[in-house]
Amino acid sequence: MSLGPGNPCHLTAKARMALEKSEVVVGYRTYVGLIDPDLLKGKETISTGMRGEIHRCKIAIEKTLEGRYTALVSSGDAGIYGMAGLVLELLAENELMERVEFEIIPGIPALSAAALLGAPLMHDFAVISLSDLMTPWEEIQARVEATLVAKIFWSICSISSVWLTKQTKYLDRCVLESLVSG
Repeated sequence: MSLGPGNPCHLTAKARMALEKSEVVVGYRTYVGLIDPDLLKGKETISTGMRGEIHRCKIAIEKTLEGRYTALVSSGDAGIYGMAGLVLELLAENELMERVEFEIIPGIPALSAAALLGAPLMHDFAVISLSDLMTPWEEIQARVEATLVAKIFWSICSISSVWLTKQTKYLDRCVLESLVSG
């Protein structure tokens, strides 16, 4: 389920209802910390650090198979660089699609916050994650270069992680080279 871009006022009514109904909440420690503590009262809360995505999904699936209403939380929209795709892959891989009742609850994607900065995404744009945890770095580089050729705006995700120094330096270099070459 989706928490939105981080401010509790951007949590959708449907997401709030799912959190209220849930018995178990599973998520990345930082994202679980964004949830109103009142919504977590009386619930089993399982949070892990960065790079534990597969583990979190497996825990959520296990809890659901135990018959417990479980919320696996993502920031932004769970279908945009969130946990929805990974959960679906794991369910299919383990032939659990018919056994696990689930719903992907959409949320306000973090990229919509561009409007708050006075830079609404009005024309063509690309959403690119710099994280190479699930996508090979070479593929990410090719996508960045393709957007430079197409001259479209970016919404870059995962830009502030301490693990992404090489990626942000690469991005800076690409932008500078693009500006110089016109």
